[in-house]
Amino acid sequence: MRYIVLSVFLIAFNLIYSAYAIKFSREYAQKTMELKKESEKNLLLKVKYAKLINYTKAKKWSVEKGFVPVDWGKVGFVD
Repeated sequence: MRYIVLSVFLIAFNLIYSAYAIKFSREYAQKTMELKKESEKNLLLKVKYAKLINYTKAKKWSVEKGFVPVDWGKVGFVD
């Protein structure tokens, strides 16, 4: 009799744990899909901003206009 009660208890515990695991895996999959969607959105925004603020064009323009980079060896600090 003890073994029957114990086996019924273990089966019930297994069913409850399985339901919890399925719920947890669904939430995980949903959050993963949301993260993927947000990552794609973030990458698209990075591309858009990179096109708007093109570093290579800005650097080329600044060199054409006479920009000279700072030589940190010539920079001195006042004590």
